[in-house]
Amino acid sequence: MNRSPRYDIIIIGTGMGGGTLRFGEDPVTSVLTPHCQSHEVDNLYVVDTSFFPSSGATNPALTVAAQALRVADHLTGKKDIGAERKTHGSTV
Repeated sequence: MNRSPRYDIIIIGTGMGGGTLRFGEDPVTSVLTPHCQSHEVDNLYVVDTSFFPSSGATNPALTVAAQALRVADHLTGKKDIGAERKTHGSTV
C-alpha cells in the first residue's frame, strides 16, 4: 500500500483531552466550582476542556469559548443572565 505521509495521523493527535476535572458544589466530589474555580486554590480558574464531563465527536472550541465568557462575566461581577431567566421560569 503506497500512501502519502500527509495522510498518516498519529493516534495521540486525534483526541481531545477533556474530562479530567469534575465540577460541582461539593469539594469532596469535585475539584472545581460551577464557575470553574478551584475549591482549594483561590484565584485559580480552569476554562479549557478539562471541566467537560465528556466530549462528543465534534470540536468543543465554541463550548470552551462560551464557558470562558461565562467565567469572565462571573469574575467581573456581571449577573449570570441565563441563571436569572431559569429562576424566573423562562426557558429562553
